[in-house]
Amino acid sequence: MYSRIIWKKELILKSDIMENCSSKISIHQGTGTTQNARFLSALQPTYFLLEEREEIDYVVLAQRMSHYLNYFNESDSTIAQSDWSPFFAWESTAVLAQIFKWNIEDYEKKYENIRKSVPLTNDNEELKKQVGEIFGKIQKDFISLTDKAETLDHHISVKEFLLSSKIAIEIQLSSFISKISDENSIITLLQSYQFNKNIQNLFGLLLYWKNSTEKAFTQQLESYPSHTPHYALFLAFLKLLGIAKNHLNDFTKRHLDFYYKDILQLLPQKAQPDFVHLLIEPAVNTDAFLLSKNTIFSAGKNSLGKNKFYASTSDQAINSVKIKSFLSHYINQNSWKKTDLFPLNATNTPFSAFSPSSENTETGLLLASPLFYMKGGTRIITLKFDSQILNPNSFDFWITGEKKWIKITQENKELTQDKYIKLTIPASEKAIVPFNKEIHEGEAIETLHPILKIIPKNNTEQIDCKTLEIGITVTGLKNFIVATDTGVADINKPFKPFGDFPKNGNGFIIGCNEFFLKKGAVASFSIESDAASSYAFAGTLNSPILSNTISLAQTGNNFAQNKISGTQSVSLNTNLSTTVNNLISQTFVGSFFAYKRLVDSSLLFEMKKGRFINEGSKAFNSVYTNNTPVKEYSEDEIPDNKTVSGYIRIQLNDPKYEGEKFLQDYIKAAKQESPVLPKVPVIQSLAMNYSLTQKYNFNASDDALNPLEFYHLLPFGYEKLRPNSSLSLIPDLPQKGEIYIGFENAQPGNGLSILVQMAEGTANPRKEPAKISWEYLSDNQWKPIDSYDIGDETLGLLQSGIINITVPHFDNSQTVVLPKNLFWLKISVNELDRICHFVGIHEQALKAVLFDFENSGSGFLEVTPKETISKLYQPNPFVKKVKQPYPSFGGKKQEEDTQLYQRSSERLRHKQRAITSWDYERLILQEFPEVYRVKCLNHYRYDSGNISNVSAGYVTLIPVAKSPNSSNVWEWKPLLSVSTLQRIKNRIMGWCSPHVRLCIKPPVLEKIQIGCKVKYKDIPGADIRLYAKMLAETINRYISPWAYSDIDIDFAKKIELSSLIQLIDNQSFVDYIIDFKVNHLILDDEENTVIKTMADVKEIVPQTDYTLFIPNDTHEIKELKNNC
Repeated sequence: MYSRIIWKKELILKSDIMENCSSKISIHQGTGTTQNARFLSALQPTYFLLEEREEIDYVVLAQRMSHYLNYFNESDSTIAQSDWSPFFAWESTAVLAQIFKWNIEDYEKKYENIRKSVPLTNDNEELKKQVGEIFGKIQKDFISLTDKAETLDHHISVKEFLLSSKIAIEIQLSSFISKISDENSIITLLQSYQFNKNIQNLFGLLLYWKNSTEKAFTQQLESYPSHTPHYALFLAFLKLLGIAKNHLNDFTKRHLDFYYKDILQLLPQKAQPDFVHLLIEPAVNTDAFLLSKNTIFSAGKNSLGKNKFYASTSDQAINSVKIKSFLSHYINQNSWKKTDLFPLNATNTPFSAFSPSSENTETGLLLASPLFYMKGGTRIITLKFDSQILNPNSFDFWITGEKKWIKITQENKELTQDKYIKLTIPASEKAIVPFNKEIHEGEAIETLHPILKIIPKNNTEQIDCKTLEIGITVTGLKNFIVATDTGVADINKPFKPFGDFPKNGNGFIIGCNEFFLKKGAVASFSIESDAASSYAFAGTLNSPILSNTISLAQTGNNFAQNKISGTQSVSLNTNLSTTVNNLISQTFVGSFFAYKRLVDSSLLFEMKKGRFINEGSKAFNSVYTNNTPVKEYSEDEIPDNKTVSGYIRIQLNDPKYEGEKFLQDYIKAAKQESPVLPKVPVIQSLAMNYSLTQKYNFNASDDALNPLEFYHLLPFGYEKLRPNSSLSLIPDLPQKGEIYIGFENAQPGNGLSILVQMAEGTANPRKEPAKISWEYLSDNQWKPIDSYDIGDETLGLLQSGIINITVPHFDNSQTVVLPKNLFWLKISVNELDRICHFVGIHEQALKAVLFDFENSGSGFLEVTPKETISKLYQPNPFVKKVKQPYPSFGGKKQEEDTQLYQRSSERLRHKQRAITSWDYERLILQEFPEVYRVKCLNHYRYDSGNISNVSAGYVTLIPVAKSPNSSNVWEWKPLLSVSTLQRIKNRIMGWCSPHVRLCIKPPVLEKIQIGCKVKYKDIPGADIRLYAKMLAETINRYISPWAYSDIDIDFAKKIELSSLIQLIDNQSFVDYIIDFKVNHLILDDEENTVIKTMADVKEIVPQTDYTLFIPNDTHEIKELKNNC
């Protein structure tokens, strides 16, 4: 029998599809059930009243009956003298009752019936007679009532209105009566739009006139002091009659109570106590202490005037731990963003931990090395990351300048043909110096060296390398010191390197800390001189950093070998007042240079036939490689007797300058009549050039290389790296977002009780709950917290609750990834929009429940407002203050009788089993009050990738959330959270058949986009932008009325385009529209992004049986400025 019933139902479904030639089935076209629609009106005690009459009805009844009650004189008991009407007709209360009960609606209904019967009759005279009688009776009744109104006490305020409007109404009535009597064709008159409109206005005026007496009549019953004695007695009787009337009308409720409570023994559900979160502020200098379970807190009085108390739900340790910092960062497309959330915390305004307005944060690689210590000249840095060809335009480069960070501009960075990143720092730029936290903003990196900062513009792309090659080239460096035997020389001015009377052994010293710091650097010099000489120089190399060869050229075409002499002790000029001992020296063999006229740039001085010639610039191409660098950064200065490295001495060494030979030649030449004095070598200027290339392999360490430190720049700190196989240009990508909470005064073993107040419902309801992981920081390393070590009442940051954790052992005294000396918790979130917005986080929190401390029988009646609870019932010397930052929650009043009737009536029908659509919908609405509407689709499959409306065994439920009365119609959607949908599914699975395959999904959201050109009416001073905004809102209100008011949230139905055209055209500021079109937008299941656009549709038809049209802010409404 059961199988035949199913077979028959399938036949009906198939025939329904074939008959309508549509894939939609009629049984799926319903709107579901709402909370309001659940209640049966027959269960309302007021649905059937045995006595429905009110006091005013009895007053009017007494007036009518008084005409039939006669009275007699004592002298003649056979003849009635009169009736009782004078006792009841002219009392003010009676007059007001007569006016209010005047049945003007009956006259209006008779007129409408006559008007509608016009097409059915041709009897003009009969129609005229009927219409004339209606208005004649109205006129007669109105005159009678206004005459009675004149007898009202002048203290009754409504009297003035009733009489002041008398003339205007009488004129209108007389006008209509005259027009009706004078009209030849009453049929034509009754079909006139203007005549009927005037008639409707008249009926409206009469209705308002008579209803104005309602308030005055109520005052007559309650507080009018001038009743006559007999009428006051009559009204008192009516009041007493009301008691009996109420008892009589209570019959329905007594019957319902008898059936449900006495027969079925179904009782109202008891009240559920509410909970409250409290914050405890300990007294100053108080050690940790324990607030035991059931600690009582005073909460004032409830609405019944009884004392109200809350009791803590568990033991709670209170200590001095406080929240000091609240930070977050996340990945947004191609950038990292960070926010300091602490200023937003606990301001009673919800905020997103991952706001789109967050500031961008720099994350990347920092290189710190003495290689980057370059004080002047044109400085070039080359970088090559092995196995990676990087475009320098994809990075921002910064280096520590003398006054601030120096950014490498676009024109000063390039990719060479050899795929090296080339960074140029022009000579005009200031010195590159070691990092100084006082002048270099950002993180305080603990390093002694200059820093090169490499920030990827797209810092979400992981870039790894196994080797790094760094090249340094400096040309034209003049930031060094030169000291001759006579003192310090200014290299930017001409100076005599060997004195006024040079001789062998004279020379000068070059000191350049920048160069001598760099191991393996190769240096050369550029010298501009006004004299030429063929004499050789011998370089005494007082530093292992630099190796120079000095060229020697003799007269003629002979070649000579350069000579470099080394001495263990060099005597300086007495001006230096010391002797530099133990200078490290080396002997080098240099290149050969031929004598060439103005061609060989390697010659410093040139001489021909014993005379200096070709004065001008020559290059000094001697080079030197440094192998033992100095260890410290220092200013360039003259060496003293403690100096053992870091300098070069260049001294004269030529046979012609032996002893005092130059002086003797000078004296001899001076005695001649035409003296030609030998010229003293003069250097116009001196510049230094050096270069260095080093390759760092992360698979092995090499002590021969210069120091190079690696750091990752993090959103709120940095991390020192020790690469052992590869190096990443950016830190490891976190989960989508991370939240950091820093606590001060925390010690290992302390208990943390953190209240996290969330703006519930702000998470994306169409996505699964976020995956949350908890970690703590110790010694710059994040360590996981197991789920069983943390108590989380927030269900993954989806609702407000308390998070409990015991502080593990940690050491953050040297932390650099975040501010030091705090205990840090990290909350990692894999999806940013799957957690709710924060309202506030607070320390030292506990949970308390409503408690009947005085055994007064009081239960939950109303929510306890925030800041109501401020003290303990019994003062505690360790507690300084008690705070209640938020209202109580979770309470439920005792079930009212009407709710009992509704629940019991449904229970008797579905028997706590989900079989029919009616059962599913009522069970969900009863169990989940947050659901406003639910629609059950039987034989409907709606899961990932599969939608079918003829799938036997499948049941799909579409719940819709209640409106929160949000002012932002763009953000709020009537969708329940994924966690709520899961709770609904788990609950329903316990009530339905185990063979049912249940699908619970949110409604599908779609948008309608209107496009048109609008010609607005020509109004001086009109605000066209405001008109366009008003027009868009009017369209949205028509398509999605539930988003703007409290009306029912209903599933979308077909919308005719003509109705939208008429809607726009009916606006008072619209003249006409053209080029009207409609686009139907289908949204993604998880986001509000448009995944499909049906352009220029001819009719608006929802794509599913569970579609909601939501407001659209992208209507394309353009102004039409002319008639063309």
